[in-house]
Amino acid sequence: MKKLTFIICALCLIFVSCSNDDSIDRERDYQNLGKMFREILSLSKINSELCADADNWDYTAIGSKSCGGSAGYIAYSKKIDKTEFLAKVKTYTDAEAAFNTKWNVVSTCDVVSPPTSIECVEGKPKLSYIAQSGK
Repeated sequence: MKKLTFIICALCLIFVSCSNDDSIDRERDYQNLGKMFREILSLSKINSELCADADNWDYTAIGSKSCGGSAGYIAYSKKIDKTEFLAKVKTYTDAEAAFNTKWNVVSTCDVVSPPTSIECVEGKPKLSYIAQSGK
């Protein structure tokens, strides 16, 4: 009986230890995504460049939903190195897709529509969406 109790306790300890390692790994992966996203925000100039003319701004899809499609859209200044910026967005999007698969992330499967325009609101670029009327 003592051997059985020892085996059960050892298995429980292994299970808890593995679960804890998984949660640490998941948190590390999540933190890495956050770091990548903050770098993209910085490169986009959203928070550091004055938006006075919406024609100086563009947008792109970013991120990955677990059931497919982009997670959203991000505005960026046309004055930045677009090639470098879009490469980082792609790397982030691919990393988020891998994260979703690795950790079995579940999300809504609605399609995120692209913005219809960019507006300058209080010096910041704002993605605008026109609501679709039911036909």
